[in-house]
Amino acid sequence: MVTLQDLKWIVKQPEKEEKAPTARHLLEHGKRVVSMENGGDVQLLVFLEGWALYRVGKYTTVFSVHGCGSYCYESHGRQIFVDAAFFEEREWYVRLMLEGEDRLMKNRESSRKGKVVSYHAVSEEWFFLSSPVLPPLEQLIEKEQILELMGLLTKRQRDIVILYFYYGETQREIARSLGISQPAVSQALMAALRRMREGQEEIFSGKEVRSGRCAV
Repeated sequence: MVTLQDLKWIVKQPEKEEKAPTARHLLEHGKRVVSMENGGDVQLLVFLEGWALYRVGKYTTVFSVHGCGSYCYESHGRQIFVDAAFFEEREWYVRLMLEGEDRLMKNRESSRKGKVVSYHAVSEEWFFLSSPVLPPLEQLIEKEQILELMGLLTKRQRDIVILYFYYGETQREIARSLGISQPAVSQALMAALRRMREGQEEIFSGKEVRSGRCAV
């Protein structure tokens, strides 16, 4: 198991005033050390230069690996502090995924100018979507289970599921961005939900479910 501490020993530490490179620059010129991805829709890449690239769908963020230390979040009105030492001994991706999720969330909130994505419909139609009221570490566990189920879908189905549930886009907006009809979006969405429910039943019954790979 590669821990976060192991990873920090391997990668360089950027200078304090050094500006984060663009995702394109890292992908073209950076040297990858470890990576985790699921069907091409979710990627977490770490580069020898000391930067991590986290991507979900069309949204990407770049941040320093060494900058990921302690973590603070709110749960039931209380501020919870998790010391950096906790993450240093865990798998390398745990703290980095939390950082990536936080950064993408802030970026989405800024770009949407205060528009809040509603999870109400999701809780009724997609019972295995991770709950936004859970503490971040518990959300991460549920999201890993979701990623496993997402690996059962076609690329088109994954694109539609992510845009509809994760980014809160309407079926009409998805149809326009993908260049297909709204009925086609609806059919693909329902087929994806059906396959993922079947996959979850297989998990509960102890059957093996194909998922994305983690390359080190």
